[in-house]
Amino acid sequence: MSQNRVLYSKGALLRLATDIFAAAGVRAADAELWADILIWANLRGVDSHGVLRIPEYIAHMDDGKLNVGAELKIARQAGAAVTIDADQAPGPIAIAAAMDEAMERARDVQVGWCVVRNMTHAGAIGYFALQAARQGFAGLVMTSSRPLMAYPGARIAAASTNPIAIAVPGGEHPPLFVDMSTSASGMGKISQAKDAGTAIPEGWAVDAAGETTTDPHKAAMLSPAAGPKGAGLSLMIECLTSLFAGFPLIEYALETGSPRFGRPMNGLAIAVDVSAFSDLATFRTLADGLARQLGNLPTVDGVDQVYAPGERGDAVLAKREIEGIPVAEGTVKRLQGIAERFGIQMPAAGA
Repeated sequence: MSQNRVLYSKGALLRLATDIFAAAGVRAADAELWADILIWANLRGVDSHGVLRIPEYIAHMDDGKLNVGAELKIARQAGAAVTIDADQAPGPIAIAAAMDEAMERARDVQVGWCVVRNMTHAGAIGYFALQAARQGFAGLVMTSSRPLMAYPGARIAAASTNPIAIAVPGGEHPPLFVDMSTSASGMGKISQAKDAGTAIPEGWAVDAAGETTTDPHKAAMLSPAAGPKGAGLSLMIECLTSLFAGFPLIEYALETGSPRFGRPMNGLAIAVDVSAFSDLATFRTLADGLARQLGNLPTVDGVDQVYAPGERGDAVLAKREIEGIPVAEGTVKRLQGIAERFGIQMPAAGA
C-alpha cells in the first residue's frame, strides 16, 4: 500500500463491483459486463473510469437518472444503419449492444453504423472498440453528453468531453487502439484528484470565473484538448451522435438554460469489415509491422521505450494483474459506504 492508495486484486474488485450492481437491481449478465468494463479501465491505469464511478452510478439510480431495468429497442434500421433507443439504460450495456448490432451489419454489408440515444455514462469506450477489433473489424466508438467543457471565446460551457476510440486488429501483436477525450482531461480525473487529495495539472480545467485552476474542487469547466481543435471535434461528435439520433444535448441545454433530465448521453458504434479493403491476414501483418517499427524508434534521453497506440495501457495491465490495482483512499471510503448499504463486505486490501 502506497501513500493514499490501497491495493486490491483484479478478482476482488471484480467481485465487489458485480455484487454491488446486482444488489442494486442490475440484471446478472449486465452486472458482470458493467463490472468487467470498470475493472478493465482500472487495470489499464484509467482509474478515472474504474470503480471510482460506482458511487456516482448508484446515486443516479437513486435519483431516477439511470434505468437498470431498461429494455433496449431498435427504433430505426436501414441497411447498414441502426438506431437504438436506450431508455436511460446503463451506458456500457447500451454501447456493447450497439457494437454487436454494428458488427452484425458489417458481416452483411461490410460496415455497420449504430447510433444510441438516451443512454447514461458509458465508461472507458476503448473497451467497445476493442470488442470489434478482436473479431477482425475496425471499431470506432464515440459518445456525447451535456455541456461540460469550455468553448473558445465563450464564458459558459458550450461543448462536452465527448471521447472517441478507434481500434484495429493486430496479428501476433494486440490490436492497436486509441481512446481519447476531446478535453484536456476528463471529469473522472477531476474526481480522482479529489479522492486522492491532489492538485490537477495546469490547463485541465477552469473555475467559475473562467480562470485556469489546479484545485479540483474549484474546477467548473474542463478545457478542450488543443483549444479550438478539441472543441470543434467535440461538437462534430455531437452531430454524429446526438443529431443523428434526433436527441440533441448541447443545443437543448444552450437553448433552455438547463440540460435534459438526468444525465443522458448518446453514442455511436461503428464496425468496418477490414477484409472488404484488404486481406485480413495481410492487414494484421502490416499492423504488427507498424507497431514493431514504432517500438524500434530511437528514444530521447529519459525515455526507455516508444509505445505504439495501446501498448502503454497493455504494459500497465500486465503489471497490475500481478501487483494489484491501487485505489485512492477517498474512493475506498465511498465504496465502503455503498457496500455497507447493500450488506456487502469490502474485500481486504491485497485480497
